Amino acid sequence: MTFITPLGLLALLVVPLTIGAWFLFRRLRPPNGVPHPDLTHIEAAAPAPSKLRFLPGILALLGIALLAFALGRPEIERDQPREQASIMLAIDVSGSMAADDVAPFRLRAAQDAAKRFAETVPRQYQVGLVSFSGVATVVLPPTTNRDELNRALDSLIADGATAIGDAVDTSLAALRESQGGAEELIAARILLLSDGASTTGLPVDIAARDARASGVPVFTVALGTTEGVLPDGRRVPPAPEALSRLAEITDGQSFESRDASSVSQVYERLGSFIGTIRVKEEITAWPAIAGALLLILAGVGAWRFAPRLS
Repeated sequence: MTFITPLGLLALLVVPLTIGAWFLFRRLRPPNGVPHPDLTHIEAAAPAPSKLRFLPGILALLGIALLAFALGRPEIERDQPREQASIMLAIDVSGSMAADDVAPFRLRAAQDAAKRFAETVPRQYQVGLVSFSGVATVVLPPTTNRDELNRALDSLIADGATAIGDAVDTSLAALRESQGGAEELIAARILLLSDGASTTGLPVDIAARDARASGVPVFTVALGTTEGVLPDGRRVPPAPEALSRLAEITDGQSFESRDASSVSQVYERLGSFIGTIRVKEEITAWPAIAGALLLILAGVGAWRFAPRLS
């Protein structure tokens, strides 16, 4: 929680000052009463003080505190659904994606997770697909047609090297084209999944700087385990460090997935995250209304519990 006018909170000092003044008054006030030969009869005749006699004062202080709090104009952050967004799924289809350490094999787990991701984000969002191995290819430009996206995902085949920098650069080009050639893109994101370090093509750092300059965060998912082995016996462990650096440079986030369940959870989480924007909302009205109600209750309590002469 933050405050638009934090100096307004100084009004909260009224509460402890009022309490202090009340105790000081009670301490310095001379004792009440008049001499009388039969104090026992007077004490017996006097009504017992109500146990609720302090309630109006407590309610009044709480009401004043809430009104003073409202003077600071508090605001909170909340997630608000985005109206529009363009997302490029960049999926590694290099030969190492055929490893079966992620059931049934890495590429299929990525395809299934991407399909669930597309169903997680709002239907009006445009989602495109780039596949990359030795080169990067736009398989499907950004579109709202989920059936076309599913068919494009099903067409992916694992083969070749890994060109992560080209994947980012190609994704940016597709996003620019979908936004009329704009250099600085609006509500655009790249979600890149790979199981290894870049082995060819454009250096990743250069592509990362291009994405940052265009205002496009890259969210990365490193897929696989150290036990990953191809049918020919070649070991293909994941390389999450390079992907983490790519995400860091572009103000995205990086994740690691070691099985089909976790990669689906990551994609679902990213779907919810990408589908919202963090906004600040002023909530001054709530403490102000509550404070006013407490002051009204304090007035009613003072009328109800104040001593009366009958």
